[in-house]
Amino acid sequence: MKILVTGAGGFVGKYLVERILQQGHEIVTIGMGNMASFQKLPVRIYEIDILDTNALLLCMKKEMPDVVIHLAAISNVPLSWKQPALTIDVNVCGTINVLETLFKTNPNAKFINIGSSDEYGLAAKMGQPLTEDILCQPQNPYSISKYCAEQIVLQLGKQHDMNVIHTRSFNHFGPGQAKGFVTTDFAYQIAAIEKKQQEPVLCVGNLEAYRDFLFVTDVVEAYIGLIETDVPSGVYNICSGKARKVKDILDMMVSYSKVKINIVNDALRMRPSEVPFFVGNCDKLKSVIQWNPKYDFEQGMMDVLDYWRKE
Repeated sequence: MKILVTGAGGFVGKYLVERILQQGHEIVTIGMGNMASFQKLPVRIYEIDILDTNALLLCMKKEMPDVVIHLAAISNVPLSWKQPALTIDVNVCGTINVLETLFKTNPNAKFINIGSSDEYGLAAKMGQPLTEDILCQPQNPYSISKYCAEQIVLQLGKQHDMNVIHTRSFNHFGPGQAKGFVTTDFAYQIAAIEKKQQEPVLCVGNLEAYRDFLFVTDVVEAYIGLIETDVPSGVYNICSGKARKVKDILDMMVSYSKVKINIVNDALRMRPSEVPFFVGNCDKLKSVIQWNPKYDFEQGMMDVLDYWRKE
């Protein structure tokens, strides 16, 4: 099978490319930067902006992929507030470009669009695990763009009679993830404190929220399942289904520290959470692919901390 991955140079993309190769598939990558790690791998590399329809069409015509898994996106929420128009362009118009150029070249191909649990937004205020049939209430430009892209590609899929799958992927973490995410920010600060690059004080915000976390390799295994299995078009949650308190995650990571660390509440970070409980239900996903999260959560936390110690 020939698989095309957009956003291949990103955090999840690098893990996914490696896993696809292990499965013995032919692979084509599209990205804008961070592609150097693929130079020695048996993959074809295209440095293409997904807003460049002509370049995308030429790539699709040349490669004729059987599956496209679309990871490329602006995924930083603060950036989406600063540049909402660019966020919509990339996350909505760019996604349409990828699907439409695929349709023009191979309408029988499968299109997997990677979305976000953030699409649920205030719908999570109900305080129970979220299922795919719950009406989304996204609350920032990033999540709005993802929900908009979801709705458009599903309708285009029906119009074109294509197999279109959209994931609502919940929080995932692992070595190589950029700062700006809760587990990464905790690990980065602890590593900096251990190396005396930061005072032994870890400033935190609201720790009372409950969230749903998966290690990155478990998320990738779900994507592999969706690639390799005949799955009906539609929306699928990718999540653990387990509620983890942010404070418990911090306590776990601090317990691994080689030095004593003081936890200090930072008034500037203390924003009350409108959604104290944000957890998914993945029964629908498990009904169509053979998948269960396997990576030990505590080991994952140690892996992230060790990554930042080396960095």
